[in-house]
Amino acid sequence: MKNSFDEAAMEASINQELTEGPGNTESKVSGHEILAGIKKESKEFQWEGTFEQYLEMVIADSSIVKLSHALVNESIKAPGVHRDLNGEPLYRLFDEKMFGLESALDKVARYFEAAAQRLEVRKRILLLLGPPASGKSSIIDIIKRGLEDYTKTESGSIYTIQGCPMQEDPLHLVTGSSRAQMHEDYGIYIEGELCFHCRFLLEHDYQGNPAEIPISRVTFSESRAKGIGYYLANNPNPPDPSVLVGSHNESKLDGDRQEVAARAFRLDGELNVANRGMMEFVEIFKADRTLLTTLLSLAQEQLIKMEKFGSVYADEVIVAHSNEGDFNTFATDPSSEALKDRIIAIKIPYNLRVSEEVKILQKMIGQSTVHDVHIAPLTLPVVSIFAILSRLESPTAQGMSLLDKVKLYDGGQVANFTHKDVLDMQRHHPNEGMGGISPRYILNRIGSVASAEARIVTPLAALDSMWHGLKENISLDDADILTYVDFISETVKEYNRLAVRELQIAFEESFHTNANSLFENYLKNIEAYCTKKDGDDRSRKVFSNERDMQELERAIRITARYKDSFRHEINIIVSRWKKNNVDYDYRSDPRLKAAIENRLLPAPRTLERALAKPRFARQRVEWKSRYDGILNRLVENYGYTKETGEDLMQYAVHTIKNRAVVRTPRNEGIEWLWPLYPQRDESTD
Repeated sequence: MKNSFDEAAMEASINQELTEGPGNTESKVSGHEILAGIKKESKEFQWEGTFEQYLEMVIADSSIVKLSHALVNESIKAPGVHRDLNGEPLYRLFDEKMFGLESALDKVARYFEAAAQRLEVRKRILLLLGPPASGKSSIIDIIKRGLEDYTKTESGSIYTIQGCPMQEDPLHLVTGSSRAQMHEDYGIYIEGELCFHCRFLLEHDYQGNPAEIPISRVTFSESRAKGIGYYLANNPNPPDPSVLVGSHNESKLDGDRQEVAARAFRLDGELNVANRGMMEFVEIFKADRTLLTTLLSLAQEQLIKMEKFGSVYADEVIVAHSNEGDFNTFATDPSSEALKDRIIAIKIPYNLRVSEEVKILQKMIGQSTVHDVHIAPLTLPVVSIFAILSRLESPTAQGMSLLDKVKLYDGGQVANFTHKDVLDMQRHHPNEGMGGISPRYILNRIGSVASAEARIVTPLAALDSMWHGLKENISLDDADILTYVDFISETVKEYNRLAVRELQIAFEESFHTNANSLFENYLKNIEAYCTKKDGDDRSRKVFSNERDMQELERAIRITARYKDSFRHEINIIVSRWKKNNVDYDYRSDPRLKAAIENRLLPAPRTLERALAKPRFARQRVEWKSRYDGILNRLVENYGYTKETGEDLMQYAVHTIKNRAVVRTPRNEGIEWLWPLYPQRDESTD
């Protein structure tokens, strides 16, 4: 079967977007233009006609006809699909919304790709399984919003029998041999039967002649209960099944069975609402067993069973989410075998990359009301390191620490380990990220610091808040708390290194110019090195400077054994950057960033001597100029305020002097005693 999207066209679209950019975001529309746009949109989505007209339209363009999984699959791909530096697909629908979950998102997309081909997999419940705040509900919300938007496009147009409570597919009016004929002549596949209401409409109002039955276009909207259903299974008492399958009017239960079904049953349950679209089932394994049985019938037979009145056909994507604890309880219950066989579970773990965790926290902060608080630049990376440490399993590779693993997972370079080691670790630890500290907890503790009078959040203040918050976390036992305290201690050590590195970078005004010059020189050398002419290996020595390359690589301990693979990998990455018109500099690859910084940055003792306040007044003018220059660069170029910039400078020097972070007498918190915290006794520093 032909793929549902053209990859060549997709790549052309990506390149055009990368070249042209997103446009002028500063232009503003007037209120009149906004109203005109709303009016235009409402008319754009309106279409009314007869079934005869609709049938001619479908015959002319069979792409109008699509089942629910195909519709969702198209809505996921509609914004575009591009490739990461390893060639893996990335879905623009999730850009700037989900971070660090590329593998899980690809599995979700592949499920819909397979289900769109009408394979048996579409008769399964898609279960997103993961810890709290891992992104399960966010993924579904993004897909739902994408589905709503897609039905407002020409290619995503959905049509229904007018007035049908289940936005019925008009082609259900085609019966018997005509269906087979349409499939043979036009490739149009028709599945399902008319609901109670539409069957009664056809037989009683139109005497069995469907030609004049009114058809209209419908756009999906969760808020208007069109095409998207939602059920939260958190009620311990058995709920009324009508919530899912629809209610009925007691006063209209007398008479002919068919007429009663049409008149009495409202078909207003969440499963009815979700017909032709998507049904979200939250905390599925907390649901009453009766409701789970109803869900099983829908998944297996595509039927919603109605008490005493048969059933109605429904075509809908069923997506559920749950935590591992509830799932494991369900999985060990022998009576749940039938439903278990109808579930496809995809794990949605916590993100395991520091850089992506920072993006998650930035997004969460942006959605909050914490806008008048200054968060020092290293704060989010530092708390992210703590979060990732809590989510990883201990490394099995000899000589590797857990902090090394954090760096490797984030694309960093660690001596004697390669990208292949990272892939092996990920394969051998499939459950990593299914536990640990959640982004929600991190943000709660940052909020606790942000609410203080100073309205400043520094890395150590945030870590201190993490420490104190552990005892308030009811999901942690004493052993967990001790483990996490060790993680905080490890994170403090890493902050010590980062603080010194930050000050080293700000020390010289020309650092970025020099770093990018070294970066460009290295790229030219490895490009020449990786280019062989006529199979002559000597050409590499002619066109590249081996000594320059080795000097840079030694800074991150790339040995002669690994230099070829490292250089070729970097050369491939740069080629992809160029192909996709990506802006890049020395910071774009974490390994080269570390190598260049190791080469160019001043020694820590140089910083200590340069920033030590001199005893004699005649030396203080030069010292003050140097001190202020560094502080100004921290403020103007690196996002610090004067207070947090000075805090960083003082702490970095404090660290260089090998002074440990001061802790409270009972070792139950972190204190950095400096004037930024006036409530503390400065004399103890």
